[in-house]
Amino acid sequence: MSVRKRIHSRRLRRASTVENALAGQTPWTPEVIRPQSYAPLTEENSPNPWKRFSLDGKAKNVGIFTSGGDAQGMNAAVRAAAAVCLQHGVKAFAIFNGYKGLIEGGEMIKELNWDSISNMMHKGGTVIGSARCKEFRERSGRKKAARNLIANEINCLIPIGGDGSLTGANAFKTEWPEFIAEFQEEGVITAEEAEKFEYLAVMGMVGSIDNDMCGFSMTIGCDSALHRICEAVDAVTTTAQSHQRTFIIEVMGRNCGFLALMTALACGADYVIIPEHPPPFDDWEAAMCDSLRRRRRYTNFSLVIVAEGATDRFRKAITAEHVKKTCQDRLGFDTRVTTLGHVQRGGAPSAYDRQLATRCGAEAAIAVLNATPTTPARIVGIRWNQMVQLDLTEAVERTRLVGKMLEKFDYDAVKDLRGSSFKQEMNIFLRARQHHMDDPPEHTFNVLIFNTGAPAAGMNAAARSLTRDLINGGHNVFASYGGLEGMLSGDVKQLTWASVKGWSSLGGCILGTSRTSSMDHPSHGSQVSKLLKEKNIHGIVCIGGFEAFESLSSMEKLRAQFEEFCVPLALIPATISNNVPGTTVSIGADTALNIIINAVDTVRQSAISSRRRAFVVETQGGYCGYLASMGALLSGADGAYIFEEGLRLHHLVDDINLLNRKFKQFHCAVFLKNERCSASYDTDFVTKALDEEGKPDSMNPFAPVYSSRSVILGHLQQGGSPSPLDRIRAARLAASAVQYLLKHMSENWDPEKKTVRTQTFKSASVIGIFGRDVSATPFKRLEKHIDRSHRLNKDNWWMNLHRLTRVLENSMRPFDELFQGEAVVALADIEADIERNTDHEDSEDDDDKGNDDNNTDELSVSFDDF
Repeated sequence: MSVRKRIHSRRLRRASTVENALAGQTPWTPEVIRPQSYAPLTEENSPNPWKRFSLDGKAKNVGIFTSGGDAQGMNAAVRAAAAVCLQHGVKAFAIFNGYKGLIEGGEMIKELNWDSISNMMHKGGTVIGSARCKEFRERSGRKKAARNLIANEINCLIPIGGDGSLTGANAFKTEWPEFIAEFQEEGVITAEEAEKFEYLAVMGMVGSIDNDMCGFSMTIGCDSALHRICEAVDAVTTTAQSHQRTFIIEVMGRNCGFLALMTALACGADYVIIPEHPPPFDDWEAAMCDSLRRRRRYTNFSLVIVAEGATDRFRKAITAEHVKKTCQDRLGFDTRVTTLGHVQRGGAPSAYDRQLATRCGAEAAIAVLNATPTTPARIVGIRWNQMVQLDLTEAVERTRLVGKMLEKFDYDAVKDLRGSSFKQEMNIFLRARQHHMDDPPEHTFNVLIFNTGAPAAGMNAAARSLTRDLINGGHNVFASYGGLEGMLSGDVKQLTWASVKGWSSLGGCILGTSRTSSMDHPSHGSQVSKLLKEKNIHGIVCIGGFEAFESLSSMEKLRAQFEEFCVPLALIPATISNNVPGTTVSIGADTALNIIINAVDTVRQSAISSRRRAFVVETQGGYCGYLASMGALLSGADGAYIFEEGLRLHHLVDDINLLNRKFKQFHCAVFLKNERCSASYDTDFVTKALDEEGKPDSMNPFAPVYSSRSVILGHLQQGGSPSPLDRIRAARLAASAVQYLLKHMSENWDPEKKTVRTQTFKSASVIGIFGRDVSATPFKRLEKHIDRSHRLNKDNWWMNLHRLTRVLENSMRPFDELFQGEAVVALADIEADIERNTDHEDSEDDDDKGNDDNNTDELSVSFDDF
């Protein structure tokens, strides 16, 4: 029997369907021969999210629309929401042109299927259209919309837009019972239909490049806009350097200065003017000119970022032209203005926007199907790396309160509404550009920084932020060129303010790095300790991946032998593999993901053009499947082969079955593969296996014929200019590392010997991002969470998202689980929500337990109070 025949002998059989009160029937559960490690899914043990839906006896159909200004990522959100609905047997409808299409009805409301939502997530704008609609502001218009929803049996809405669009959806939901009662009185609907459409469930998503919705850290479209802006500013920087010019860059944002502030932070601008923090001087022009003049001492050009809603502290508008005239008249600088305009809205969505939109869309679909008559209208979004649902009314009210506080000149209240993260990042920017020492420090510390492991985009940005923050505090910074090897050879130099100029946007690793990670050789410890003693080093920061973790861990173990290692040790995670314990994301991973999705988008074009072609794309990451898994999710691939899940022959058999089904309707398929997911089934083997099974088979003449090719991205993933998100993460983690070092160095300072000596377990930590906090987690606490042999973090938050890839592409295998959702209900007031949910236990006697290896209590040190 041929291989194809054996594959066909394992045909999937639909199980008898089970009544689902939500949509009539459950998604079918295939019954196949499974390996023993996979228990057959039943209604009792299935983790499928439909088990969580409220069984209120009413079928649910979902309408999805985009409204207001377009934002990159809206298409990915539509695709995700529709796909999750389809996987659960729920009908999903696209409402074209927003509220205008809702009122017009007819052909403007179309049912979605797998074909209609394919090949859309990589496109910019919104393929289902968006339009302003004055008629919907009137009750009569909303009543027409209600009639059209009932005509299509839609009782769930997922709006995607800004605060105005979402407010309209909330008003629509509130009036819905009145419309149903009126329709029944008018005889438009029967009593049974009135009961069926008793309530309207609403779960919105914020699509706005301005990132002005209070309660979320990022909104759909914002990161892509930052990509457009940073690309433009990086390009302008080269011509500014060539002609010694000053450039004024105006960016969008209305009353929100997020885009301007993040651009200034990511691109190393000299000055930024935003609505939330106007220049605190009556003569702001003089203050700005003084700052620019001082910075010209070590640079020959200037960059000023101006938000379109920028004002002085008396709310008088500050325009880019005004800033230009000021620079020309008072400083004599050759000055130009660049207004980026709507180019910020255009182009394909970035990796982060695709991830955010996909997670939001999936969560919105699950939430709207879980809704009951008492569930309020909510919006779903992200707070750092935690998906949250917020009360729509509360979030919109807080957002609109920003405008009221601006009119009252209450800028402190405005910054409070934006959240602590906004204030921290503003402070990071101000410290990174001021170039003058704070009040003289009580103690002047010497800090050593070095890189270890493979290069990752953003390493230079982290080194720059560390250096300038410490210099501002009056401290000295030394750098080891070439990582640990530089320390062994004595290649250590002191860094100055000017020596890190322009590092934010540079890829690679200017300080150099090496794979040497441990000091097991007897001479290494003594050599490095001599160097530390010679330079009188009081603290050490390593920027790198798993090798950096091992390097600092080995230093911590040498404390008992060499007292020079008894200084605070901080690790800033920077690796495209994203395998460092103690953090959910690492610097460099976002840049690598952008490279991967751009490559897969290009490969997909080739596959579609070639007709019936499958591609296997190999990513880096060592044994960690993060890049392959997230790359597949964000590029719309059919699946990802990763080490954490394993690659077995039955996986390939199931995917060959998938291709036989898919190529009857579609023309391309893409699988991503982690470079070390299997020792036996490498990329070449997988590609040849798929290609062989795609050849004509006389035993099965009706099977589709297709070909397979492989693409190995290799070291491309380690290069390129860092993405805006990686630059911002680098600055944030570096600032937190500085605060961590200063805390421990100050507490353990010996005034007589002018040294720092500490051996507490808290003084050697990973500075990472967990949920909503940047936190320090001691190395000793992380030992039980790592797999050293494979350089892996055992706690992978992204595995639930790994399941989502096949859900969204309708490529689920017999043993695959459905996406289970991850959002929690939270308050729109971020600080109040943190206070409500956080219970830090950080007692004084923790230091006494520092050497107790059996202590397993988790430690999370928030930097908000430092």
